[in-house]
Amino acid sequence: MKQLIKNFTIDETELFFASIGEKAYRARQLYAWMYGKNVATFDEMSNYSKSLRALLKQKCVVSPLICEDRQTSQIDGTEKFLFKTYDGHYIESVLLKNDFNDTGRLTICISSQIGCQMGCTFCHTARIPFIRNLETAEILDQINQVRRLSGLSNNNIVFMGMGEPFMNYNNVIKAATIMNYTFGFHLSVRKITISTCGILPRIEQFIEEEHLFNLAVSLNDTSSEKRSVSMPINRKYPLEKLADLFNKKMPKAHNRLTLEYVLRKDNISKDDAKRLKKLFKYSRIKLNLIPLNCSTDNTARPSDEEIESFIKELEILNIPITVRKSLGSDIDGACGQLSGKKYSDSL
Repeated sequence: MKQLIKNFTIDETELFFASIGEKAYRARQLYAWMYGKNVATFDEMSNYSKSLRALLKQKCVVSPLICEDRQTSQIDGTEKFLFKTYDGHYIESVLLKNDFNDTGRLTICISSQIGCQMGCTFCHTARIPFIRNLETAEILDQINQVRRLSGLSNNNIVFMGMGEPFMNYNNVIKAATIMNYTFGFHLSVRKITISTCGILPRIEQFIEEEHLFNLAVSLNDTSSEKRSVSMPINRKYPLEKLADLFNKKMPKAHNRLTLEYVLRKDNISKDDAKRLKKLFKYSRIKLNLIPLNCSTDNTARPSDEEIESFIKELEILNIPITVRKSLGSDIDGACGQLSGKKYSDSL
């Protein structure tokens, strides 16, 4: 099988070129073509000789994903892309324009796994079987493909698509690091957000390794008993241990922690607001409220009036609070709605 060239860090790319008798500077040229000029084939790399291009085509693949479908929201212009992987599976990415109430932000929401093992009740991805982790090249190629197809260059990345990023920790961190290279996508660490549902060992590793990427945690309940129902991962890594880790470790880090909270009718009481204040003592927290998009027989989305009432209760936290606008809901592109179109008939 051909190698996926986007799996390589810059050092690994230099070693690869050395192995085929080429100078190390070829690696930076390759990065400029792939991530700067966003080319899809070796044939477009005009400062390589024909013989080098032929050798690279023989050994490697630039773009491992194929775009099978592209939808545009008639409500807000959000675009959703369905990609087929080299082994015949499907993932989705979303281009969010003017997202999160910020008119200066252009975000690509990317996937980290094919399917998901976490089983969260409010997420469509949980309803399809977990297949495998995405390779670093497949994570990065989502950005390349969306940029190429849309003609737009994003300034923000969120790992909030299909899958649990911290169950694919090494590939996700490697991809985020490559995004940050000055000769790659050149995205600031502060413009890259990695979301997790609460994989404690990997969160601790992330903090200990002093990564500067933004960290977001899907909280979604203040009662551990209820969270274990909506998010089965809570049975292994309980809410209280999650809060304790952040209270002890995060003050030593430089990251702002975002707590993501999916709003349901049964998790927006006065007691929920009080429990949230007791749980998190770490001061550099932002709370991101997300009205439920994926309802089931046991869950329902609260009314706008109920959401406003809950926000007033949260004033006791004295932290920044935002309500995420559900962009792309008419094309199943909003938070919790990604599933892969090829699986939609079985959902």
